[in-house]
Amino acid sequence: MDSEHVAPARPYGPAAADLTGVRVAHRAILADIERLAGLLAALAAAAEPAGPARAGAIAGYVHRFNDAVRGHHREDRTLWPVVLDAVPDAAEAAAGLAGFVADHEALDAVQADCDAAAARFAAEPGRHAGRLAGLLAAQRDLLAAHIEAEERHVLPVIARRVPGAAYAAAQARVRRADRSADPAWSRAWLLSHATEDETRRLLAAVGAGPAAVEPELREYAAEASAVFAG
Repeated sequence: MDSEHVAPARPYGPAAADLTGVRVAHRAILADIERLAGLLAALAAAAEPAGPARAGAIAGYVHRFNDAVRGHHREDRTLWPVVLDAVPDAAEAAAGLAGFVADHEALDAVQADCDAAAARFAAEPGRHAGRLAGLLAAQRDLLAAHIEAEERHVLPVIARRVPGAAYAAAQARVRRADRSADPAWSRAWLLSHATEDETRRLLAAVGAGPAAVEPELREYAAEASAVFAG
């Protein structure tokens, strides 16, 4: 899909699709895969391996991060039909989206390898840090390219052509179909990368207030500190 070749639509004004969620998700994914890859590279090069408790915390974090990324990919699959309904040449758009499907398949394979390597790292951190570091670096590169292409070619089309009501309805379907292993963790992880204004928007979309997520945010912050600060 090439956003430059999609004819402009009438502006939706206040009813335009609110892309806050996907933009924060992209920011969270890129920031965390960068720091995970950097952390494991440093541990692989260290003279002493991570201790058992920290290795277990890191492995658990990798598993939950990968689950959150897979949830974002499932969200894409729900939203893409809405995009196809809104563009004038659905066949051309579908051909363009095929490349994103291929990206997801490649990422799924790398994430499966990452999850397996993380489990081995938890058991023997000195032996498996290098393998996990390499897989996280590969995942980082795939995610960076995929998200850059999505933000360049897909999000502008949604912003110009998809009515806000249709996009909001699709997001509601995503929430109802959520299969995350740990939805509370995924929510806190996402909000930890949001600004105050973005947090208000994201919570308003699900009818929640800040107090409702404070315990989740504190728990996530403690886990992230144990993983990244040691």
